[in-house]
Amino acid sequence: MKRKKQKFVSSCEIMELEEFHAMQAKSLISKLRNDLSQNVFMELDCIPNGNLNAFNYGNGLKSMELIKNLAGTLLRNELPEIESKIYSAKNSKIETDFTLGAEVGLWEKIDVDNYQEKLNWNKAFCIKNAKGLTKIWHPDWRRLGYKNGFSTRSAVISFIHSQETYFQKFYLPLPVPSSGPAWRMYYRLVFFAAANKIEPELMGGLWISSPGFKIYSSENSQIGLISPLTVADCFI
Repeated sequence: MKRKKQKFVSSCEIMELEEFHAMQAKSLISKLRNDLSQNVFMELDCIPNGNLNAFNYGNGLKSMELIKNLAGTLLRNELPEIESKIYSAKNSKIETDFTLGAEVGLWEKIDVDNYQEKLNWNKAFCIKNAKGLTKIWHPDWRRLGYKNGFSTRSAVISFIHSQETYFQKFYLPLPVPSSGPAWRMYYRLVFFAAANKIEPELMGGLWISSPGFKIYSSENSQIGLISPLTVADCFI
């Protein structure tokens, strides 16, 4: 029987999250949570560089399971409190609400009638659809390299004409100190929102990196933990 190929390389390097960005993220998650009746994990993708620079959110259950597994490997012990919360939220339902995301400023809906006045081709930007697929435009894409994740102007326009789309600012991914200059990363913060409690709890996060500007988990990516974590005391 063939073993499943791991989709990424796990790293022992733990990145830091400033308290200022943690507070910004918690405030944003509170606004994006639209159901207080269930225990849920919510994840927020961001590039904390001066500002939070959040660009996506969704169901954080799988990410929390990954955080638990990575932390458990480093600590070499069980994490019963996290296990209990994962169990309590395993049947929770949460989907990205693009209308709500637009209301809090994560993105802006565009269409075939207004995109020409909305887009500035002299600046980098992103166009995404309701399935989460993203096209990245950069005016210097030829110099930076097509394989780095950028799309051509014609591909962006075709994308807008084919489906419901949203305009989003382009945030330059963070460099990865331990990797080469081509490697870049973003942070995925995970919160536990308990039923009937307004304030969510920051459970930790993951840093996700790969070569290029379009970063996602694949065979070529690296993933590690972000501190502070709920399990941070175990690292002291």
